Amino acid sequence: MVGLAAVAILCLAIPGAPLLAQSVVAGQGSTNESAPGERPAFEAATIKRARPDAVQNRVVPSGPSRLNIPSMTLVWLVYQAYGDGMGTAVRVEGGPDWANRDRFEVVGVAPEPATPQQRRLMLQALLEDRFALRLRRDVQVGDPDSRGVYALVRDGDRPLGPNVEPWNGSCGNGATPLEEDPFAPRCASGYTPRGLMLEGVNMFSAAEFLSLPQSRVLLGTIVQDKTGLEGRYRMLLDFRFPPPGVINRGAPPPELAGPSLFTAVQEQWGLRLEPSSGRLTVLTIESAEPPTEN
Repeated sequence: MVGLAAVAILCLAIPGAPLLAQSVVAGQGSTNESAPGERPAFEAATIKRARPDAVQNRVVPSGPSRLNIPSMTLVWLVYQAYGDGMGTAVRVEGGPDWANRDRFEVVGVAPEPATPQQRRLMLQALLEDRFALRLRRDVQVGDPDSRGVYALVRDGDRPLGPNVEPWNGSCGNGATPLEEDPFAPRCASGYTPRGLMLEGVNMFSAAEFLSLPQSRVLLGTIVQDKTGLEGRYRMLLDFRFPPPGVINRGAPPPELAGPSLFTAVQEQWGLRLEPSSGRLTVLTIESAEPPTEN
């Protein structure tokens, strides 16, 4: 199963897409940004080397006043802090060698209950302070003629497909739904042997799941939501995705028996995937320093 924001993160490019340079310092210009003086901060925070056996690249739910990340590299922390959802429309580049090698445990305590977006802003401030992080932000615009991205859109006037239904507010496994976050599912969601099972998701998250490696290896690029649909849903895409062992960047798409992914989305979800222009945020780590542990 795929968990929260940083569980699955992509580093991908849109072929032939121009870069619109927008140089900024330390994350200003992110989709979550606030002016430095307005950005909230943790009341207390600790950063130390992660234990070798700690769960990697996950944000452990710990309540609205606490951020608990057992083990992440600085690169993954940047995805977590400056990206939305699973960061499929963000690419992180640059930085010293250790930024994508050394893992850190990060715990932050907010002065009062905070939303997921506020905790991302607090993490931005923490990274800039403790890692002396400086970023440059560029926007890469995809050309629909070069299949920059796929847009997830309504299939004309037809209703949603048989494998999409409104979410009833509960999780099928009996778990308590996660707190409201416009960029994340409310229930456990992800790839299973049966296909893609999503619960408590909006269409932003549905498009993000279609951008993860299991789908992207078949599509060749990311998917962005342009359905115009609001609300949350329970969705099943009954489809045989490639097993993890054949998902290698640069390898040709595997040949799978049965209908294509495009057909499955159209028949089961009542939606379509069509070539579209899109935007990819490129964050370049211009400088960073190892944090002083506490």
